Amino acid sequence: MNTLEKGIFPFGLGRLNDESVSKRADGVVRQLEMAIDVGLLIEGQRLPSEAELAGELGVSTVTLRQALTILRDKGLVVTRRGRAGGSYVQDSSSIGAERAEAQLRAASTEELRDLGDFAGSVNGAAARLAAGRALPEEVHRLDELARHFADAPSADARRRADSRFHIELGVVAQSPRLTALIVQAQGRVVPLLWVPGSLPSDEAVRDHARIVECIRDGDAEGAQRHAVEHCEREARVLIGRHLALATA
Repeated sequence: MNTLEKGIFPFGLGRLNDESVSKRADGVVRQLEMAIDVGLLIEGQRLPSEAELAGELGVSTVTLRQALTILRDKGLVVTRRGRAGGSYVQDSSSIGAERAEAQLRAASTEELRDLGDFAGSVNGAAARLAAGRALPEEVHRLDELARHFADAPSADARRRADSRFHIELGVVAQSPRLTALIVQAQGRVVPLLWVPGSLPSDEAVRDHARIVECIRDGDAEGAQRHAVEHCEREARVLIGRHLALATA
């Protein structure tokens, strides 16, 4: 069964990006920031060795070291020495909240609506394919992830659970490229949506449950419809928060 528990970027997602960007240090920084934002990397987690991580991302170790330096300067990664030495993910919740507010202030309603359209398109396509391809154990995994989101005790746990649910849609759809696009969409949406202090809406919990139910029943149209409506609803929430910040 396909799962997300294979490397930082499952299915080689670290390589499915614009070659002109992803091979540079700033491209690697964006890749690792995205992994932190969507919860594929969590606070306190030790990164793979430089050689392993560079190989997974398809870059040189020199480029990776440059990227890690930038991430340390941003406070997202810390490097420790000694027997337990290595690079570790820092607690970035306060940094993330500040960055989310700044991004929401700077965004336009058109940009946020377009982001919702993008997220809805890729999640909807994945949900539709998943309804025709998911094995029973994969549906069970999706159901577990939906429950993890509903029961998440903190904003950080909620962010990870939400991201893993959506990314798993691409995995269950057996489409590495759709999965990569979902990761990109989640990397933009989740940091803005599930900032510290936010709570899972009843609508989001119900949306996840409906998507899983349709996939279990093999209802491709229903799965796609609910996934698109879910992303459109999230876009409206972001637009509302943007307008509130703009008039504060």
